[in-house]
Amino acid sequence: MSINEKMSMKLKAFRIKNYRSVVDSGWCQLSPDNITGIIGQNESGKTSILEALKGFYDGEITDDVLRSDLSMPEVSCAFEVSHEKIRRAIDIQKIPDGLLTALRKEKNLVLQRVWSDDKSSRILCGGPEVEKVYTRMQDKLMAYDKALKKKIYRTIDNTERAKDHMKKLSLDKEKYLKKLELIKAGYSVQEKKMKRQTVQAEKTRIERELQRIREQIREMQRKIEDITRSAHADSARLDELIPKMEVSVAVLDTERKVMHAEERRKEVFAELAQLQMQLEYTPGERELRSVQLKLDVTQDMYLQANKEWQQRKEENERKKHVATLVLQGTDLRHAIRETEEWFRETRSVYSREEMGSELFQLVPSFELFEDFSSLLPNRIDLSEIVKEKSQSEGFKAVRNFLVVSGLTPAFFNNANTRILKQKIEKLNQETTLDFQEYWRQSLGKNNRIKVVFELEHYDASHPGKVGQPYLEFWIMDEYERLYPKQRSRGVRWFLSFYLELKASAIRQETDHRVLLIDEPGLSLHARAQEDVLKVFEDIKNRIQIVYTTHSPHLIDLDKLYRLLAVQRKDIEDERSETAVFDARSLQEASSDTLSPIYTLMGSRITEQKFIQPKNNIILEDVSTYYYLTTILRMLDFDRDVFLLPATHVTNVNVLVNLLMGWGMDFLVILDDDEDGNRVYNDMKANLFDNSDGKIRKKVLKLDTFRSFEDLFSTIDFKKYILNKREGIPESNSEYIQNNALSKSILASGFKQRVQDERVLFSHFDEETRENMTQLMEKIRTMLA
Repeated sequence: MSINEKMSMKLKAFRIKNYRSVVDSGWCQLSPDNITGIIGQNESGKTSILEALKGFYDGEITDDVLRSDLSMPEVSCAFEVSHEKIRRAIDIQKIPDGLLTALRKEKNLVLQRVWSDDKSSRILCGGPEVEKVYTRMQDKLMAYDKALKKKIYRTIDNTERAKDHMKKLSLDKEKYLKKLELIKAGYSVQEKKMKRQTVQAEKTRIERELQRIREQIREMQRKIEDITRSAHADSARLDELIPKMEVSVAVLDTERKVMHAEERRKEVFAELAQLQMQLEYTPGERELRSVQLKLDVTQDMYLQANKEWQQRKEENERKKHVATLVLQGTDLRHAIRETEEWFRETRSVYSREEMGSELFQLVPSFELFEDFSSLLPNRIDLSEIVKEKSQSEGFKAVRNFLVVSGLTPAFFNNANTRILKQKIEKLNQETTLDFQEYWRQSLGKNNRIKVVFELEHYDASHPGKVGQPYLEFWIMDEYERLYPKQRSRGVRWFLSFYLELKASAIRQETDHRVLLIDEPGLSLHARAQEDVLKVFEDIKNRIQIVYTTHSPHLIDLDKLYRLLAVQRKDIEDERSETAVFDARSLQEASSDTLSPIYTLMGSRITEQKFIQPKNNIILEDVSTYYYLTTILRMLDFDRDVFLLPATHVTNVNVLVNLLMGWGMDFLVILDDDEDGNRVYNDMKANLFDNSDGKIRKKVLKLDTFRSFEDLFSTIDFKKYILNKREGIPESNSEYIQNNALSKSILASGFKQRVQDERVLFSHFDEETRENMTQLMEKIRTMLA
C-alpha cells in the first residue's frame, strides 16, 4: 500500500498571511515523503509557521500573533484527497452549480481559515477553480443588487413624479373650476342684460358676447375633463406604483438598519478590545475584578450586537427578494410567500464558508509538540490508568507506553501472577529491543539501556492503598537500575518522544494526523539527534511530520527536498517580514540560514568511507560531487569510481597527499579558474616534478570551463539548475557569483530535480551532451 493510500487526506502545501513576521509566505510545498524540516536562524519565523498551522486546525490565535497594522491572519492548506471522498463528505443536492466540476479540476483541496477582528474565524473552501464558481455567484448577486437598486430608485422617482403630477393636476383643476365659475357668472350677467335690452343693435352685440362666453365655458369644461381623465390615469398608475414604492423604501430602510447595526457592532468591539487590553495591564486584584465585570458585560453586548447585525442582514435579503418580485408585477402577498420558499431553498445551497466547514471534517488533526512534557513517571496507580485520569503525573506517557507494548488495562486482570509476570517480562524485552533500534547510544562498548515496567502492589508502608496494584518503571543499564527521573534529561526526552510518536502511529486514528514539532532533541547528543530522524523515518508512512531545527544532525544531506528555509527579507533587520524558500529555491537563502546544511556537508565529507585502492576521483567541492554523481548515473557509467569531494579547492592537496601516502590510486578534477589553476600549478611543481606529462595522467583540468556548471548550456542551466526563465548574458559560473547563489544548494537541487522529474541524458541539448560526453571519455581514459 502506498503512502497516499494510507493517508486519507494528505497535507501538500500551506500559505500563511499576516501572522507575526509572516506577511505572505506564498505557497510552501511540503516534502512528498511526509517529513518536512524548517531551518533558519532565531527570530526568523520558524515557530510562527508551526503555530500558524496549528491555528489553522484549532482556530485559536492571541494578540501576540497580530501584526502592528492589525491585519488579521489567514492560513490556507492544500490537501491531496480523492474526489470520491469529497463527494461522500457533502450533500450533493446542496452543491452550487459548477462547484462539483471545479473541485474535480483542482489538483488539491484548498481550505482557508480567515480570522475576524474579534478573533473568531471561519473556514472557506478555496482553490482557483472553486473561487471562480463563487466569484461568478458573487458577481451575479452584485449585478442583481445593482439592477434592483436601479429599479428601486426609478420606482421611487416615478412614484414621486406621479404624485407631483397628480398634485399639479389637482391644482390646475381647482384653478379651472374657479375660472369656470367666474365665466358662468359673467354669462349670467350678460343674459340678464339681454332680457332688459330693447335696442336691437345692443341685443346683437350682447348675443355675440354670450356666444363668446359659451365657447369659453365649453373650452374650460374640456380642459377640466382632460385633467380629470389624466388624474384618473395617474391615480391608477399610483395605485400600481405605491406598493412597489413601499417595498423599495423598505429595502433602503433595512439597508440603513444594517449599516447602523454594523456600526454599533464595531463600536462595542472597540470597547471590548480596549477592556481586554486593560485587563492585561491592570495591577490590583480589586481593579482586575472591576475590569473583568465590565468585560463580561461588554462581551454580552457584543454578542447581542453581532446577533442583531446578522438579523438585519437576513431581513434585508428578504426585503430585497420581496421587492424584486413586486417590481416584476407579483402582488405583495404572493411575493412574501415566494420569498419564504426562496429563502429556504437558498439556505440549502452551500456557501463558500459552509462548504469549507463541511470539508474541514476530512482534515487530519494538527498537533503541536513544543516539548514532550509528559515524561514517563517512576510509578502510577493502575486505577488511574483504568479510570483515565489524564491529570495524573505521567498519564500520557504511560498510556503511550502501553499502546507501544500492545497492552490494554484489561491485560492486568489476569489472576495468575506468575503468567502475568512472564508476559510482562516478554513485553519488556520486545519494547526494549524496539527502543534500542532507535536509541543507539550506549554507556561503554556494549552497555545499552533497557526500558522495563513491573506490576507491583502497595504494602503496609502505604496504609491507604495496601494491596492495590501499580505500575513501576525503570530505565536500566548493565550496572544500574534507575527510575526515569534519575536519568538524564536527554534520555527521558527521547523516550517520551519515542513513545509519543510510536503510539500515535499505532493508533488507528493517526491516519489523520500531522505532527508539528518545534526544535526536537535540543537536550540530545548529536548521535541521538540522528536517532530522532530514525523515528521520523519509521512513522512517516502513517503520520506527516513538520519540524523546525538548527541542528545539522536533524537534516539528511541526500534529502534536501525535505527542507524549507526561513529568514527575514532584510537579514539585517529582525523587524522585516519573513521569507520562506522551498527546496528548489534554497539557493536564494542566505549562508547563515543555510549554515546547518553547510555544517553537515563538511562533517559528512570527513566521515566518508568510500576511499578505495584505485579509481578514486578527488573533486574540488560538494557541488561538483552532486553534478558528477548525477551525470555518471544518467550515463550508466561502466566503471566503478569513488568520488571524494574536498570542502574547498584549497583542501584538494590534503586529500592528494593522504592518498599518495596510503599508496592509493587517484585522479583529480579541477576547475579552470584562478583557484583551480593555482592548485594545479602547486601540484605540478611539488608533486609531479614540473612535468606536464606526469600531471596530465593524474589531474584533469576543465579547460575553458571555470566551473562544472559551465559544462551545461545556458538553456539547460536555466531549465535544470536555476529553474528560472531569465536572460543570462554572462557564463553560468559568473551568474552564480554575481547573484551570490549557493553552488552546493543549486547542485543538490539539480540532483533532486533529475530524480523527481526523471530527467534523461537525452533531454539535455546538444551542447551539454557533447561537453559531458567528452568529460566522461577523459575520465575513462585516465582511470587505472
